[in-house]
Amino acid sequence: MTQEGSPETSGSSDAVTASASGAEITTTDCRQCGAKVSGLNNRYACSYCGWVNHWAEGSTNLPSAEDDLDHPGR
Repeated sequence: MTQEGSPETSGSSDAVTASASGAEITTTDCRQCGAKVSGLNNRYACSYCGWVNHWAEGSTNLPSAEDDLDHPGR
């Protein structure tokens, strides 16, 4: 699935925030159905068939629960 336009023109604040935090938007083919999927830092989920790659296949470390602003312990 492809979305036209850049984050600046589409008004997506999430995409702008992601690029400011060092996240990289990456694209690959779904291993199950072959659809083109995009994700952050090599972490993907296919909206067509439900395939999701393992979190460890990503290219960056995931933040800890304590780093989450909504974590109950904060």
